[in-house]
Amino acid sequence: MSQNLLTIAIRILISIAIFIAVMFAVAWLLEDVIYFSLFIGIPAGIISAAVAFVILTWYQNRSGSH
Repeated sequence: MSQNLLTIAIRILISIAIFIAVMFAVAWLLEDVIYFSLFIGIPAGIISAAVAFVILTWYQNRSGSH
């Protein structure tokens, strides 16, 4: 049980790190073009974090089933 919670916590931490990195990268790249660049950076970060979590979960379930 604790091993399962640990893997979920690691996946969540990785997803949060990806969210922050993508959000700031997109906002930084668009700050000269769009005044409110975080309006694009935040959704891009959320989408990338969700995709990363799904991929990590899929990979964990796939490797754990063998």
